[in-house]
Amino acid sequence: MRQSRPIRKTFPVNAMLEGRRVMVVGGGRVGQRKVELLLDAGADVTLVCPACVEELAALACAGRIRHTCRPFQDADVVAQALVFACTDDKHVNRHVLEVAQAARVPCCCADGNWADGDFVTPAVLRTGDVTIAVSTSGKSCRQSRLIKDNLRKHLDSIESSDLLVLGTSHEYLSAEERAPYHLAVREREPLGGMIRQVWGVHEFLILNTCNRIEIVAAVSREVATSGILSRLLRFDQLRPDLYYMKHGFDAFAHLCLVTAGMDSQTPGESHVVSQMKEAVDEAVTFGWAGSIIRELADAALHVSKDIHQEVDPLMDIAEIEEVALRYLEHKLTGLSRRRVLVIGSGMVGQGLVAGLLARGCACDWAYFRNAPAVSGEDAQRVRVVQLDQLGDVLPAADAIVSAVDVREPVLTVAEHAAYLNPESVVLVDLGMPRNIDPAFDQCGGAIHVADLDVLKHWYRSANGTLGKILEACRAILVDHRSIYERMRLSIQGEANG
Repeated sequence: MRQSRPIRKTFPVNAMLEGRRVMVVGGGRVGQRKVELLLDAGADVTLVCPACVEELAALACAGRIRHTCRPFQDADVVAQALVFACTDDKHVNRHVLEVAQAARVPCCCADGNWADGDFVTPAVLRTGDVTIAVSTSGKSCRQSRLIKDNLRKHLDSIESSDLLVLGTSHEYLSAEERAPYHLAVREREPLGGMIRQVWGVHEFLILNTCNRIEIVAAVSREVATSGILSRLLRFDQLRPDLYYMKHGFDAFAHLCLVTAGMDSQTPGESHVVSQMKEAVDEAVTFGWAGSIIRELADAALHVSKDIHQEVDPLMDIAEIEEVALRYLEHKLTGLSRRRVLVIGSGMVGQGLVAGLLARGCACDWAYFRNAPAVSGEDAQRVRVVQLDQLGDVLPAADAIVSAVDVREPVLTVAEHAAYLNPESVVLVDLGMPRNIDPAFDQCGGAIHVADLDVLKHWYRSANGTLGKILEACRAILVDHRSIYERMRLSIQGEANG
């Protein structure tokens, strides 16, 4: 019955052999591999054998190793830091091992005597300043080689890695066209699990906001150009001009502009900062990201602060809810005398109600899941209702602003059109996907739906300073290019420290 291979517990170390004398006994292919590894480590190598393979003979002729052209002698071990017994004769190897150990010189045997030696050489992968050693404690040399070969592919992918941003936004698709590509949490988690299995994707996050869906990642060149991420995000169903793919510094600059709110539908809005932080936390929680993505997000936040410091004096900063309120003031004369229905009790909904109260408006506040708290004097001007009670408050509404996180519209023509005054009501839809049925545009009268795209165009035309702002942003990004370069070198393993 065949005996199983011996297993020895080992302690991994990196021997510093530069300039130190090491002897290899045996000039075959095994000896050749040991010599080449030792030369990579800067060792002073002596080869002892009557004959050797051509590659070793060439190294000796070039003066890179000393070749003692005779059989091993006991005195050869003197003054050696290490000895390798690599002949094709197990008895000779055993003798070399015993002599070396008697002289207190660590010895490695490259045959069945290995288990009685002092150390083993694992499967070694060396690239640049990176050295990786793989050992199975003698259980399976084949497994060690397989792991090493796979790690080589991974290292090769890291060396070509850079930043990638792949996504689509309000600049490429309308709100209605964009809706099918937005991802709820329950959809992001399985998608992230699939992306995580792609070789060459090192770290990533998924940024899903009302006006964009994109993946931000550190990936290999092969992944960036393969199209696999586009397919996973279903962007392969879109024309190439309906989504964006940015690499390297362009990807970093894009992320900085997004984080600064300069690529939002309302330039300068700050909600995206919390959305970015939430995306990073989600990526870390799900195991998609670590130090690379955290460093990238921190850098983008740092640059975004510099952008705001420079461009805020150039623009009238407004959050999306403030833009919606200004739009209502533009469309409805005497807003303070009007009654507005706000649908949604989240951050945007709260901002809308606070803004309406500050303008002297009375309002109804409909919630989907979480009832908002209203107290004091505000309670006299705010009526809180559940979403299924819309029919009770719609007839009195001069304007309706909706901002809830749902997949289907909460205000539809079939169910709610009969309650509205088609000659005077203004509908504002801040949801993504859409909260208000687009079919209201075909109801006749003065009624129409202002979605995020409508608000974007209106605000930019009313504000009129976007060109100067973006020019200032570009100058700031160029000044901060060194931050990106440090990150790129860090990802590729070239940075010092």
